[in-house]
Amino acid sequence: MSLPLLERLHGHVAVLAVALLFHPALLLWRGQPLSRGGTWAVALSVVITLAAFVLGLVIYPDYRELVRHDLTLASPTAALLFETKEHLAWGALSGGLAAGTAALVAPRTASSIRRLAARTFLAAALTGLVVAGLGIHIASVHTFR
Repeated sequence: MSLPLLERLHGHVAVLAVALLFHPALLLWRGQPLSRGGTWAVALSVVITLAAFVLGLVIYPDYRELVRHDLTLASPTAALLFETKEHLAWGALSGGLAAGTAALVAPRTASSIRRLAARTFLAAALTGLVVAGLGIHIASVHTFR
């Protein structure tokens, strides 16, 4: 698969992941036990978020070799924002994984755990929104050709 195609796939899956991280935040907000559909929604949000991160890891070595230098020449700020984006993406992934795990393993009576998971999903989604915005900006400056 070509690098530009993988990069676009990464971007689209990442935007989908951000949208999917908001859903469990709403679903768990009041701390009610998960239905079967809710369980699937939580699991899918975590899996898609992980897929977006893994796609980023797959293209990262080629990015460092083929794009980073030219991006730095085109815009040193964009190059630094890329590194910031990577760290924030790790935070969004970690938050999503932690919230998903908490939501899925919480006993039916543990509404406070589900409420905490909802807030963690929200933090992960908002962080992911910033990451997506940075990614769009960086891609507009310089990308794989």
